[in-house]
Amino acid sequence: MEMIKVGPAGGEGRNRWWDEKGRGEVAQIFVSYNYDTVYSLQFLFYENDTLVMSNKHGTNDCESFCAVAFDYPTEFLTSISGSFRTSYEHNILNSISFVTNKGSYGPFGNTSIYSKMFITQIGNYRSFGGFHGSTNSYGIGSIGVYMKPITISMINFKDLSVKVEKEEVQEKMV
Repeated sequence: MEMIKVGPAGGEGRNRWWDEKGRGEVAQIFVSYNYDTVYSLQFLFYENDTLVMSNKHGTNDCESFCAVAFDYPTEFLTSISGSFRTSYEHNILNSISFVTNKGSYGPFGNTSIYSKMFITQIGNYRSFGGFHGSTNSYGIGSIGVYMKPITISMINFKDLSVKVEKEEVQEKMV
């Protein structure tokens, strides 16, 4: 089944594009940032029974650094959010946050009154299918995600049977 490409937040601008399609099992995210710029992102993925490091996306600048480690395999991304601004024909990611089924990480960076906010809700199923985005001379210019459509194996039929039973009860009451 084909994945859905969402975004990127931050738009076009003068950027170099990167793509991590099909890399949905994230074990760790590395973020380099300062008070108003996300300089770089790098990801540790689980693939074919091994951990694989992505390329670093962004610049080598580093005022602050955070390594976000997920409780893999039980923890997975449910949303990402943040903000970006435009400066000299470049988009600049100001801040980014990651939310999983177990907690929140961030914000890394900061928003300003000149920032545009974004949020991408991935959902409570394992629908995340990878990142994509762009970089420029300032750092991360934009970010988006790939989402896998829900399959029958993802649906909890136990939950559906409860809903059906409630509907049957309401019909009997009428």
